[in-house]
Amino acid sequence: MIRRTLLLAMLCSGLVSSCTPVVRQAVLPKADNQISVVQKGSHYFSEEEELFIREEAKTFGIPIPDRQEIKMFMDYYLSNKRFFEITLQRANYYMPIILPIVKKHGLPEEIALLPVIESAFNNMAVSRSGAAGLWQFIPSTARRYGLRVDQHVDERFDVVKATDAAMRYLKDLYAMFGNWELALASYNCGENCVARRTGGLDFWTSQGMLPEETRNYVPNFFAVLLLARNPEKYGLSVKIEGIYLDQKVVEKDTTTEEFITKNRIKESVFRDFNPHIRKDIIPAGTVVYLPKEDKSTTERVERLPNGAKLIIRE
Repeated sequence: MIRRTLLLAMLCSGLVSSCTPVVRQAVLPKADNQISVVQKGSHYFSEEEELFIREEAKTFGIPIPDRQEIKMFMDYYLSNKRFFEITLQRANYYMPIILPIVKKHGLPEEIALLPVIESAFNNMAVSRSGAAGLWQFIPSTARRYGLRVDQHVDERFDVVKATDAAMRYLKDLYAMFGNWELALASYNCGENCVARRTGGLDFWTSQGMLPEETRNYVPNFFAVLLLARNPEKYGLSVKIEGIYLDQKVVEKDTTTEEFITKNRIKESVFRDFNPHIRKDIIPAGTVVYLPKEDKSTTERVERLPNGAKLIIRE
C-alpha cells in the first residue's frame, strides 16, 4: 500500500526486473505497542511532520529517533541545497526501476530512498573502501548475492540487479536481527560489525558502540524521508524525470562497438545505461540496457490518502 509521496515518480509497464530467486520473506512488525518515543532534544516538529515521523516509526516498528538528531541531518542537507536537489533528481530518475523491485520483495517502500545516504543516488559512486554503485556493495557481499564482479562485468553498477540483491540482503539482515534498527545499521557497516559491537541486542542502548556514521543512520534516514516527502515545502526544486529501459541479453561475445552500431545508439548513451560493462567486449549472457523507444502508454492517476497523485503508465 502506497501511503506517502516518497518522490513517487512514474511507474510504467515493461520495467526490467531481475530473475534472481527470492530468499525467505521477512515478517514486518505491525504492532502499535512496539512504538516508543525517544525525545531527548529540544526541537519539535510541526503537527504534520510529527504525524509523518510517527507513521514512519510505525511502518518500521522502531522507536522514534531523537528529533534533534533528525533536525541536524535536515539542516545539513538543506545547507547543501543544490547537492541535495541533484540527489533527489537522480532518485526520481531511478525510482521507476527501484520502487517495483522493493514492492516485489514486500519491503517498506521507503527503503527505495536508502541510496540517498549510501551513494547520493550516483550509480558511479565508489567509496574508499571499494563499495560501489547505488547500493554501495563491497565485492564480497555483491558476489554472495549473485552479482558478477570481475574485470569484464561489475553488476554492482547494474541498477536492476544491484537493487534486487540489496533487497535480498536487507531481508536477510532483518531475519537475522529481528528489527529494522539493527538491519539498517548492518547494511551500513556489515552484520559482523553490528553483531560484534552490539551483541544483536537493542540498537538504542548499544548504538554508542557503533561507528559514528552507523549510529546516525536511522535519524539520517528519517531526515531524508521528511525532505523527500514534500521537497517544495523545504524550498527544494526537484524535477521528476524517470528512466525507461528495454533489456537485451547478449547471446555471444560482442564488442561494444558492434553492439552500438547494430542498435544505432550513441556510445555515450550506451555507457550511461550500462556502466556495469567494464571493457570493450560484452561477454555472452550479459544483460544490456537500452533506452525504451516506445513510450506510447496509457496513463491513469491514482489518488493517494495524503492527497498526492501517483501517475501510473501502462
